[in-house]
Amino acid sequence: MAFTPDAAIVGFAFESQTGVHAFATDRRTGFRARPNGLAYVPPSCDVYSQSHHGGEYLRIVISPEQAAARFRDRRFSDAVDPIAIRAAQNLRAILLAGDPVDPVTFEYWLDTLTDRVGHVMGRDETRPRAGSWMTARRLKHVDELIDARLDDKLTVQELAKSLGLSTGFFSRAFKASIGKAPHDYIIDRRISRARTLLQMNALELSSVALASGFTSHAHMTATFRSRLGVTPSHLRR
Repeated sequence: MAFTPDAAIVGFAFESQTGVHAFATDRRTGFRARPNGLAYVPPSCDVYSQSHHGGEYLRIVISPEQAAARFRDRRFSDAVDPIAIRAAQNLRAILLAGDPVDPVTFEYWLDTLTDRVGHVMGRDETRPRAGSWMTARRLKHVDELIDARLDDKLTVQELAKSLGLSTGFFSRAFKASIGKAPHDYIIDRRISRARTLLQMNALELSSVALASGFTSHAHMTATFRSRLGVTPSHLRR
């Protein structure tokens, strides 16, 4: 779709995305965004975006006055920042809980995430050599292998071997690229699949757990509590 936002937009992609986009131009280009990517679009920037594949996305709207006071008028996307990742995950947990929100806690994580926009704008965007090695094509290969083997005992060593790398170098390159270790990312993919399957009320929770790569319903519940702050049963309700 095409749109011109009246306000500034801070976005955070929890999962990788593919599609076609254009910013302040009619030239549309294909893209594959990394998971855990922070993005910023200033007010009045013409945007075209069509995503063929994409997962969960957090979108924060900031008034033009606040944006002008805090940020430069420069768009960016696909920036990986560890502090932004933590802030986005905490905001997601608060929103998923559905309980009355503590304004102070919510505001803290909201400010933390938006502050990282200014940090990214002011830093050198040159990625470490290891992170640059993990190209979009290689990340796509990793995603496809993880999704195909999610209900199996897939190891980080197998992921590294599939790319002809040592486990150590692969782990460093992967974390430098998306801000998370491969093991943590596999768990994120399991949670994502489980959340999709939870919408199918015909499936028992134990079946959802096994189909998503968890060893048991209890294992899935403990992981959801740790990562999302809620249980699978809560999300299903």
